[in-house]
Amino acid sequence: MQIKTLLFAMIAVTAIGSNLFGGLSAEIQSACSLSISQLSALMSLSQVGTLLSFLLLPILVRRMGPYLLMVVGILGSAVGLLGMGMSRSALAFTLFFLVQAWLGYFYGTNSFSVMVLSDPQHKRTNIPLMHLVWSVASVFAGFYISLIKANRWYLGFYQMSALYLGMSILFALYIPKARAVPHLFGSEGMESSFVQSFSLLRQKRFLSFFFYLIFFSAVEYCCTVYPLLFLQQNRGATPVQVGLSLSLFFAGSTVSRFLVIPLANRANTSLPLLKVLTTLGIASTALLVMGNTLAIGLVAMVLLGFSFGALNPACQLLEVHTWPKDMVQIANMHSVSAVIGRLTLPALIALISIRSGLDGALVVLSFTMVLALAFLFLFARMQPSSC
Repeated sequence: MQIKTLLFAMIAVTAIGSNLFGGLSAEIQSACSLSISQLSALMSLSQVGTLLSFLLLPILVRRMGPYLLMVVGILGSAVGLLGMGMSRSALAFTLFFLVQAWLGYFYGTNSFSVMVLSDPQHKRTNIPLMHLVWSVASVFAGFYISLIKANRWYLGFYQMSALYLGMSILFALYIPKARAVPHLFGSEGMESSFVQSFSLLRQKRFLSFFFYLIFFSAVEYCCTVYPLLFLQQNRGATPVQVGLSLSLFFAGSTVSRFLVIPLANRANTSLPLLKVLTTLGIASTALLVMGNTLAIGLVAMVLLGFSFGALNPACQLLEVHTWPKDMVQIANMHSVSAVIGRLTLPALIALISIRSGLDGALVVLSFTMVLALAFLFLFARMQPSSC
C-alpha cells in the first residue's frame, strides 16, 4: 500500500471528525452551558494558538520534516477529540478544543505537503481527489451525526479519537517506507532562514490572493456551524433534518469537487472557476437567510456546498501552478489564511448575533464573500497572462 493511499484514508477519517463540532454544536452548547456568543468566541480563541503553530511550523518542519510533524498532529488531535467528548463544562471543553485545533494544524498543513512530495507526478489529480474524498466522507458524516445527536453526542468524539489514534500508529509503522522520500524528513530544499519562510508576503500579487483565502476560508469554516444552528433554531429543523442538511451540503460539495478533476487537467488556470464559485457562494448564503421555509434552506445548503466544494482544490492548484518553488511555504500560508479568517469572523458574528441573531450572522457570511470576490478580481488584474 502506498503512502498516498493511507493519506486518503486519513482524509476520510478527518472529514468525519472535523464535522462533529458543527453538527453537534447544539448538544455541546447544552452539555457545557455555552451560549452562541461563547461558542463563537471559542472558535476564534482556538485560532490564536494556531497562529503560534503557524510561526513554529517552518522551524519544526526543518528539524522533523513534514511526515513526522503530520503524525504528531494526528496524535494530538486524538487527545483533543477524546477530551472534548469527556467535557461537561465550558472550561474543560475549551481546553481540549484548543488542543485539537492547535496540534491539528500540523496535520492539516503537512498532509498536503506529504501528498505532493510523495507523488509529485500526479499532483494535478491527487490535490482535487483529496478534497473529493473529504466531501464523500463528509456526506456520511451527516448521517452519522444524526444517529448520535441528543444524549449520545459524546460517542462520536470517543469513536473518532480511537480512529485518529489508530491512524497515527499506522503512519508511524510506515516511517521506514516514507524515508525513501528524503524531502519528507529532511530540510533539503527548504528555506534557510526564518524570515525567508514568509517571503511571499512581500509580493503584492500574493497578498491579494492571501486576502481572498482569508475571507473565503473564514466563511467556509462557519458554514458547517451557523447555517446548521439557523435551520434548527430559526426554521424548526429536527436533529435528523440537521444531519440531512449537513449531508446535503457535502453532497453539493462532492459534485463540485468531482467536476474540478477533469477541469484541472484541461485548463491552464483555475482562476475562472474560482470567480464563478465565489459568486455562487454569495448568492447561496443570501438565499439561506432570505428563504422563509426549511425546504428553501435545504436547497440553499446544497448550493452552498457546491460553491465551496471546489474552492479549496482550485486554490491549491492555482498556488502550485503560480508558486511551484515555494510549496512548503505555500502550504503554511494557505493554512494560516484559514486561521486568520477563523479567528476574526466568528468573533464578529458573536457581536452581530447579540443584536441581530443568526439572521445577522448569515448576512455577515454573504458580505464576507463579496469582499473575497473583490480581492480575487484584484489578484486577477495582477496575474501575468501566462498564468
